[in-house]
Amino acid sequence: MEQNKKLKIFISYSHKDNLPDNPYIEEFKKHITPLKDNGLIEEWYDRRILPSEDYQNKIDNNLEDADIICLFISVNFLSSGSCKDEKKKAFELRKKRGVPVISIILSPCGWKDDKDISKLLALPTDGIPISKYPDRDEAWQDVYNELKKIIKKEIKIKQLEIKEEFENFLYDTEMLTKAHSQKKSVLLDDIFVCTELAKYDNLGEYEEKISSEKLLKNLIDYLKIIIAGEDQSGKTTLCKRIFKELRILNFIPVYISDKKTYFSGKIENKISNSLREQYKDIDVNEIDKERIIPIIDDFHHAKNKEKHIQDLSKYLRCIIIVDDIFGLNGCGTELSCVQVQ
Repeated sequence: MEQNKKLKIFISYSHKDNLPDNPYIEEFKKHITPLKDNGLIEEWYDRRILPSEDYQNKIDNNLEDADIICLFISVNFLSSGSCKDEKKKAFELRKKRGVPVISIILSPCGWKDDKDISKLLALPTDGIPISKYPDRDEAWQDVYNELKKIIKKEIKIKQLEIKEEFENFLYDTEMLTKAHSQKKSVLLDDIFVCTELAKYDNLGEYEEKISSEKLLKNLIDYLKIIIAGEDQSGKTTLCKRIFKELRILNFIPVYISDKKTYFSGKIENKISNSLREQYKDIDVNEIDKERIIPIIDDFHHAKNKEKHIQDLSKYLRCIIIVDDIFGLNGCGTELSCVQVQ
C-alpha cells in the first residue's frame, strides 16, 4: 500500500450552491488549502471534467475511488435528482467499504428528516448552517478542524504496516517449498491457482459454483462468509489471499487460529491480541469495529461456537473457516457459505 498517497475527497453539491453571489464550494476549497499544501488530500468535483469526457462516468468513477465523501447539504441538494443519486451511492460505499461520509449543512433545510443524512453527525457543530454564522470563516474553520481529524484517522489506517513475521506467514507456502527444489523459498503468489467453490444459502441449499477469483473480487458484497473444506483443501491459503485483498481495500483484517486452546476465553481478546501481533504500532482502541474483519480459521475446533458467533456479531463483517458448512446451521441469517471443491 502506498503510504504517501493523498486521500481523495469527493465533493457532492448542487451547482446552485456555488454561484458567484454564494460560492460555498469555492470557499470550502480555499479553507482546505493547508491540507492540500501538506500533501494530505486532493479534492475532486465535477468542474474538473473536460468537455470531451463522459460526464456521468467521470463522476461515478471518482465517487467510487473516493476516500472521503463530503455532502454539501441545502434545499437545492435535497431537491436535486443527481445529488440524491450521489448521496445514495455515498451511503452504499460507507456500508460496503467504510468510506467516511461527511454532511456539511450550507443553509436551513429539512436534512433532519432525511433517513440517511440524519444518522450522521453534521457539520458545522450541532448542524448549524454555514449561512447562519455571522462570520462564515468561523463556520468553515469548524468544518476544517473536524475534517482534519477524519483525514488523520484515515491516513493512520492506510499507513498501518504488517509485522515482518506475520507477513512471512501470509506469503509462506511451506508445504510446497520442497516441491520447488530450484527455489530457496516459494511464495504464495508463485503458486496460487484460483479454485472452484460451491456457494450455498444460509439454509444450506446449493446455489451455484463460483471461482475463488470471483469471491476475492466481490468480497465487499458479503458481510459474513463461511468457508468450508476438508483438511489440506486450501482453506488457509484462501484466507491469506482474502486478508491481502481486504487490506488493499483499507479494511483491517485480522487472522485468528487457535489449535492449542480451541478458542477458549473471549474471542474479543483473541482478536485484540492478534491485531497487536500482526500490525506495527496499532492502537486497538482507536479503530472502529466497522473496519476490523476477523478471519477465524479452524473454527470447527471451537468449544463454545454459539457464544463466539454471538460475540462476532458485533463486527459488521467476519469470515469463518470450518470443515463442514452444515456444522454451523442456525448461527446467523446473513451468512454466505462457500465450499472449497
